[in-house]
Amino acid sequence: MLMLHDYREAFIRLFYPAQCACCNGMLTLQENLLCTDCAQDLSSLAGSFEEALVDEKFEHLDHVWTVFTYESPLKEILHKVKYARKDYLLRACTKPAISLAQAVTSDYWYDAVLPIPIDRFKFVKRHFNQAESLLDLLRPWITPPAKTALLAKRYPIPSQASLSQQERAINIYGAFKVRHPSKIAGRSFLLIDDVFTTGATANEASRILKVHGARRVDLFALARTISPFAKNSLRFHSYADKMVAS
Repeated sequence: MLMLHDYREAFIRLFYPAQCACCNGMLTLQENLLCTDCAQDLSSLAGSFEEALVDEKFEHLDHVWTVFTYESPLKEILHKVKYARKDYLLRACTKPAISLAQAVTSDYWYDAVLPIPIDRFKFVKRHFNQAESLLDLLRPWITPPAKTALLAKRYPIPSQASLSQQERAINIYGAFKVRHPSKIAGRSFLLIDDVFTTGATANEASRILKVHGARRVDLFALARTISPFAKNSLRFHSYADKMVAS
């Protein structure tokens, strides 16, 4: 039985048809942002709490958690978030992101949650910081307060896409600064970012916080890129599991 809201939505879509943010297929009245197939594909990219913890050591960053693997359809969503000013598409990732954020902030104490800042040029171009938009979605569901002005980016950084992990660390060194250093010493912080690749950016943000006396700095990222070797390994284990099961 259709409710008043359904009739209103159907009327609106007569004039403004809704499309899936990933495949551009037409959405039904029961679908929102993503079609059923793309929503299922996105859900399959989210791992368990144990899988969310990145098994890697960093010089300054203590722990890293990621919600999704950076694959389609999440790639398309984040590309549109960053380059088409569609930060509302982050809502498609909300449920697993909230679950992991609540688990992390329940197990560990943080004095504040800090979005990884972007430089002024990018902010003027995009009109928003995607890490801050992600934090806005999580904020009502987690206990630690959000501090969006405590950490700042001093200047633009050239693209790091083609750089090695060591080159990225050199490229990003000195890019961040701390405002109100007196609010850092002895405290623990959870950084928020959209994509985790090598960890160079978050590690540098952690370094500057620890220079000012931070006790602990962790990272919560929406997505984690996987190297081609790791992808092949995941495919092999998935195939092996299926063979054992059969």
